Amino acid sequence: MEKFQVKAFGAASRADDLILMNINRREATETDIEIDILFCGVCHSDLHTARNDCLTFL
Repeated sequence: MEKFQVKAFGAASRADDLILMNINRREATETDIEIDILFCGVCHSDLHTARNDCLTFL
């Protein structure tokens, strides 16, 4: 299966800031749904997840 690089924002560790990086993606298969994303933002919960400080409710 062919892979290709796309731009993404991410953090290498919980102490790092979000940075623009390239990640490897695989091509879509017949069981995937492919969509075009025109605009995207970072929400507050994304930042908590990157910092590993999410609350877990039992």
